[in-house]
Amino acid sequence: MMALEIDTLTLFAKALGIGLLLAVPVGPIGLLCLRRSLTMGMTAGMAVGLGAATADAIYAGIAAFAMGAAAPFIADAGWLGIVGGLMLIGIGLKDIAHRDAAPVPPTLRGHAGAYAGTVLLTLTNPATMLTFAAIIVGLGLVPDMASMGDGLVFMAGVFLGSTAWWVVLSRTGGKLGNHLPPAAIGWTRRVAGAVFIGFGIYALPWG
Repeated sequence: MMALEIDTLTLFAKALGIGLLLAVPVGPIGLLCLRRSLTMGMTAGMAVGLGAATADAIYAGIAAFAMGAAAPFIADAGWLGIVGGLMLIGIGLKDIAHRDAAPVPPTLRGHAGAYAGTVLLTLTNPATMLTFAAIIVGLGLVPDMASMGDGLVFMAGVFLGSTAWWVVLSRTGGKLGNHLPPAAIGWTRRVAGAVFIGFGIYALPWG
């Protein structure tokens, strides 16, 4: 019983590290979290972060339970790249067109929309699931996830590890945003919009 508990804790610790390391690299979701926290506060940024962490946990579950069997099907789904690319371009165009430099207090409905949109946006990146599949095999975690309980522990660890990074990023952005003048916040949105469009164009399948 004790050995099982130790193995479970080890798997959970590995999952925490994986979730954290996968969330840290700068990308469109990180930029979206930072932009929302700068312009609307930490809670707005965390709505994005929790959406990304949820999608990471979903892909971790697919990789854990399917053991990579679903990877070829997801990798061949070119429409995922199209959806994700168009969503990023849409976000970018909206930010560039935004002319109200004063931050608008976010609502619960706005937070829910940001959360759901981020889950969808993150799930349109098939590389996430492929990365999880490679990590599970590369680190020899397949024997450690011999049951559904182990897979759920892995998903929970990834979610919490990812969430830890989004707490740090959104809190930092929220504090910085409190010291930015309205004009700087407006320019922040427009610069972020241009970067989103670049990410979106890059995400589209071109061949």
